[in-house]
Amino acid sequence: MSSKKKSVGQRLLAFIKYLYLIVMLLFAAIPLLQVLMNSFRTDPQVKSMPIGLPETPTLINWKETWVIGGYTTAYVNSLLTAAVVIVAVLTVVGLGAYALSKLQFRLNGFFTAYFFVSISLPTFLYIVPDYFVMNSIGLVDTRWCLMLIYTANQIPFNMLLLRTFFTGIPRELEEAAKIDGCTELNSFLRITIPIAKPMFLTIAILVFVYVWNEFLWANTFITTEELKLVSTRFVKFTGQYSSNMARIYTASCVTILPVIVLYLLFSRKFIEGMTSGSVKG
Repeated sequence: MSSKKKSVGQRLLAFIKYLYLIVMLLFAAIPLLQVLMNSFRTDPQVKSMPIGLPETPTLINWKETWVIGGYTTAYVNSLLTAAVVIVAVLTVVGLGAYALSKLQFRLNGFFTAYFFVSISLPTFLYIVPDYFVMNSIGLVDTRWCLMLIYTANQIPFNMLLLRTFFTGIPRELEEAAKIDGCTELNSFLRITIPIAKPMFLTIAILVFVYVWNEFLWANTFITTEELKLVSTRFVKFTGQYSSNMARIYTASCVTILPVIVLYLLFSRKFIEGMTSGSVKG
């Protein structure tokens, strides 16, 4: 009798859990789907009824928005910036996290505390001094400016994230490799990196999403139209072309679509990387 009650209770608990997840999914998905639907509707339809399905789907909004926003150039700029920042961040945090977690040196605790303090400070606190420094060396309104800033902003958190993962890798694996003749660098390249591939992929996704969505720094340091990133192009449709609501919805879709596709493709790997740091060898 008790086992039957327990089974009924487990089913009820599972039903409540899945019902909650379905409600949260609808709560998050319905606004996104409505934005997508509005991008295929005409501006009069959107203004007369903001919530609804397109009567006759049209692609004119996508064509006009893409041209007006200059999204071909913006996509190239954002993808190029993201690629450089991802490579730079993975290189720095990979070597740095390995040193902090595996090597014993005098300033180990200092650097760990330094990165903890860094992630506790909002980045906009030093936007003014950064602007003066970049301006003095002639990097304002260049791609290198944002690449350097984004790399610096992304290093502290990802350094600590990867350090936590490396700490969970048994030291015996590196020691066994050294016995076979590997140097410290070869041990890192041949043993640690293959094990940490899910974590590196997770960091790459986090960095890409940050670069793609970041607005404050990109809008402050870049003024040339040909160098602007995707995140800054949306302002054009809330200002000069704000009278056309259909284009605003379309610009939203153009901006967020790559991030959604990225998460759909790598969601499992992303979750695996975020949770694998808690597994100790």
